[in-house]
Amino acid sequence: MSKEGVNGKEKNDDVSSSKIASKIDISERQRQTLIEVVDDIAGEEVKQVTLVLLNADEETTDEEISEKLDMRLNQVRKSLYKLYDLQLATFRRIRDKSTGWFVYFWTLHPERIDVFVEKKQEEVLDKLQNRLEYEKSNMFFTCNNPECPRVTFQEAMDNNFECEHCGGRLEAFDNEQLINVLEEKIMELNDIKETTKKIMKGEK
Repeated sequence: MSKEGVNGKEKNDDVSSSKIASKIDISERQRQTLIEVVDDIAGEEVKQVTLVLLNADEETTDEEISEKLDMRLNQVRKSLYKLYDLQLATFRRIRDKSTGWFVYFWTLHPERIDVFVEKKQEEVLDKLQNRLEYEKSNMFFTCNNPECPRVTFQEAMDNNFECEHCGGRLEAFDNEQLINVLEEKIMELNDIKETTKKIMKGEK
């Protein structure tokens, strides 16, 4: 589905009609988390657009944001669609009867930041756990040339224990240290997840 047709929220109303209120009460912690996450993931321009939407009491058009920030309209639109892709903003559109053009009204959803953070933590944790399982379930070999990749036992055997990149002899590679690092990272992330959950629930 194209962005123009999202959720089927298309109307043929007068653009001058009243906007819908968009102010949502959130905690200061949620506000700060939202700003920090957007800045870290999407950059300064998207953060500035986020702040405009965050402080707005009603829906805001891309042109209004452009004027407030003195930012080019195409930059504003790119930032808005980044927020949309992150599922932190939505829009509805109405057709301007006088011009035939669509006008987009944007709403920020700061209350979604907790779910967003939790989802990202789960994604990182899944990747780490999959990597740990891969490291534990395989035996690796290397020619000790830093420019050549290590290979699994099956790959080494298929190449008669010769590196297919440099021709060097493949020797067993001890990945115990890497496994320890991954296990520590997983424990650390699990602790962060539990702490985050407590904070979201208002617990200390």
